[in-house]
Amino acid sequence: MTRNSMRPALKPQPMSKSGAIKLNDTGEIGAGESLDRRRPGTSMNTRATTSSRRIAFDPAPQDDFFLPDFCAARMVLSIVLALELLALTLALARPSGTVFLTELARISLFMQWLGLTAAAALCYSRRWLAKLSVPVAALTAFSLLTVNVVIVSEVVFLLGRSLTERGVIVSFFPDSHWTFLLRNVGISAIVSIMLLRYFFVAHQWSLHVRAEARARINALQARIRPHFFFNTMNTIASLTRTDPSRAEEAVADLADLFRATMRDSVEPSRMSEEQELCRTYLRIEKLRLGDRLTIQWQMADALTLGIVPSLTIQPLLENAIHHGIEPLDGGGTVWITGELSDDDIVITVTNPVTEMTGRFIRPGNRLALENIRERLSLAYGERGRVDVTEEEGSYTVTLRFPYEE
Repeated sequence: MTRNSMRPALKPQPMSKSGAIKLNDTGEIGAGESLDRRRPGTSMNTRATTSSRRIAFDPAPQDDFFLPDFCAARMVLSIVLALELLALTLALARPSGTVFLTELARISLFMQWLGLTAAAALCYSRRWLAKLSVPVAALTAFSLLTVNVVIVSEVVFLLGRSLTERGVIVSFFPDSHWTFLLRNVGISAIVSIMLLRYFFVAHQWSLHVRAEARARINALQARIRPHFFFNTMNTIASLTRTDPSRAEEAVADLADLFRATMRDSVEPSRMSEEQELCRTYLRIEKLRLGDRLTIQWQMADALTLGIVPSLTIQPLLENAIHHGIEPLDGGGTVWITGELSDDDIVITVTNPVTEMTGRFIRPGNRLALENIRERLSLAYGERGRVDVTEEEGSYTVTLRFPYEE
């Protein structure tokens, strides 16, 4: 049997003024929705493979070279401030007989010139250095810094000597050419070795933290999947005798979900793909619950291209249905809304509860909420949040994380 024969034809569904979308009798999303329509016979795997591009998710995105980006404005500002503090320290350490401001000006001018030219050299050579092995790159960077010190020291000394001979500046630079040059090269060599060693160790530590974060995300993802699939298989088993055709349709949906969830968990999903996965899951639940389950979507069009860690929204829907809808005799409505707020994606899932079922929500939701909270924290740091709001008759979970494409 082909996949198309397993899918009932979509019937146009009207959209409410608020943009809400309601599942039809078979659990399909209405064709009038504005986001990511699902065509009959089109699996999620096809949609995923035809996606224009994939963005690899990394808990701490950066390149794999141990030297930082010296072209970045923040790095340049840090260099300027660090050099100025060092110049101030050296000026304070001078003998009390010297003029403090003169010493500070001389040391500060020379160190800023030396530091900024070194940063410029590493900035322009970084892309080339990144292609080399770590030992060769470190040795080459050390050589660049040493050559830079020699050139800057020569220029500064000759300029200072010329001004001194003309009487513009008196004794502003030392008289001994070689003493000035060798002292600067020696100090620069020690500082360069220490900095290169620091950058390498910091980079290795960062790689270790990122690898640990990826492993934790994989573990958290694996803890979500069994619970989800067990419930899905129970739904299919309950339909095999009562409604074989719908059970067959549920198996087809489950195949789509397997394709979506078995991919690398550190690879993100487009928001449109995450919504499609949720709709596939909701069709399965709709087959089981029938008219007791109503889904209302209110998603902003701007969210379509946003990315999100895979299987982030679906566990919330699962909890909303099993801990909110199922205990209610008449069922209820699960509201799913999404919007952009201050460059953040804000997703809310709201389900009804009663006074009796409310006390059972916390234990049932704890695992999924903690998993999602930790995954967002690993992915986005403090900007990834999960907030829970309990009001009389409703339970709302809000996800907030940065918008990225």
